[in-house]
Amino acid sequence: MNFPLRVILAFAVIGAFLGIAMWGIITVGRAKSLTEAQRMIVTGGIVLAMALLTAWVIFVWPAHWD
Repeated sequence: MNFPLRVILAFAVIGAFLGIAMWGIITVGRAKSLTEAQRMIVTGGIVLAMALLTAWVIFVWPAHWD
């Protein structure tokens, strides 16, 4: 299968976002100074930020390639 370079780049960027998100979630989960509620708030923030960045890559970024 021949994917255009922009699709391969988009997959690489999304993969990087997911890797950073997983690193952040694991780090927050291991933090001993946070309460459970604070961990859930930070985890939700990380998930929301990564979902917004991923949506930006999927919907907005390809429009700039034309």
